[in-house]
Amino acid sequence: MPKTACLMLATLLAATVSAHPVLEVVPEAERERARALKAEGPTETTGVEAILPLGELALAQQFPAPEGHVLRARELVIAAGGVVGVHAHSGRPGIAYILEGEIFEHRSDENEPILRRAGDVSFEYSGLLHWWHNRSEAKARALVVDIVPEQ
Repeated sequence: MPKTACLMLATLLAATVSAHPVLEVVPEAERERARALKAEGPTETTGVEAILPLGELALAQQFPAPEGHVLRARELVIAAGGVVGVHAHSGRPGIAYILEGEIFEHRSDENEPILRRAGDVSFEYSGLLHWWHNRSEAKARALVVDIVPEQ
């Protein structure tokens, strides 16, 4: 995995899924690196009211090595009545954050479908079988971030 992808992943995980006792959006080491590079832009973070921990997924259990993988982000827009067909995650861990609407997730690790609404998070680990169904009359949107093999 290129160093930039590793940094992006580390920043993403630090900023969105790890609980920190101090409100730290950007780690001090990254700010120090920007100062050393004489990067232009604000030096302090302001106006961030909260960092809400959403969960985490240990990557070592997902695939043997990061080489040959990339961090990918996509927005899925699922029409009313739409379905994301059943699939198995194999070496493709991911996180889906529901941006808008609601969708039912059917998972191999749950007996009943889970209703996911805007603001909810779904963790997709290696070995998971699952599918989504938008049973509502409005579209649903999800931000899906996953690690996939390079093409």
